[in-house]
Amino acid sequence: MKRIFFAVFLIITSSSCIFAGTTLDPSAEKAVIVLDGSQVTYAGKINADNIERFLHMVAGKPVSELIIASSGGEINAGMKMGEWVFDHQVDIVIERMCMSSCANYVFTAGRKKTINKNSIVAWHGSILQANGLSDEDLRAAAIKGYELLSENDKKKIDIEELITQSIRQMRDYRATTTARQQQYFQKIGVDEFICRVGNDKYGAKDFFFLSAKDMATFGVLNVHAPTDYENTDLALFRQTGKNIDFIKLP
Repeated sequence: MKRIFFAVFLIITSSSCIFAGTTLDPSAEKAVIVLDGSQVTYAGKINADNIERFLHMVAGKPVSELIIASSGGEINAGMKMGEWVFDHQVDIVIERMCMSSCANYVFTAGRKKTINKNSIVAWHGSILQANGLSDEDLRAAAIKGYELLSENDKKKIDIEELITQSIRQMRDYRATTTARQQQYFQKIGVDEFICRVGNDKYGAKDFFFLSAKDMATFGVLNVHAPTDYENTDLALFRQTGKNIDFIKLP
């Protein structure tokens, strides 16, 4: 049952961007982490195992710059990485992409934030997002996780029990993570609504990105982006089947 809930959990909380085969693969399940003097590079998903490896590698090292390419991942792992960035006043450089929990928690925590040419920082909600975490959503995710099983494993599972357990565990996860997220954004001095503004207020269906000027209205300061950032070529990003909108605040 735990294995099935884990599958359900990933369906709900993970980003689905796929950029396999690139030099820096933002969607690599096992992140590539390279420490070079005061600079560390991180390419891959944000999850508990990857962040533990990352923190072990940088512990006690005079790191001042993090180059990151990530399609996102788990919320608490993102906050753990972001806390290290904030506590150590590390500069952030975005290579290719910083999506989902990378945008929410890592990018926002950086001291100086640089978005390289043809790269993007994109949000699509947080633990407070309006869609995706209702009981109906959790039921659908549990059924989807159940369908991933072999026929033999399905015989061992009571689907209604799976749904009930998934809903209960996700409610507990949401309550504890919501409290931690509130404390996190208070610590780094950022308005959490930056994670949701495009979806909740401007109708973005999936991901959205903002100008450096509009990021500043939420307390995300010292951002350096290309002058034509609004016109970033999104073709590669949209190959994932996800839409990405540029949102301009009034």
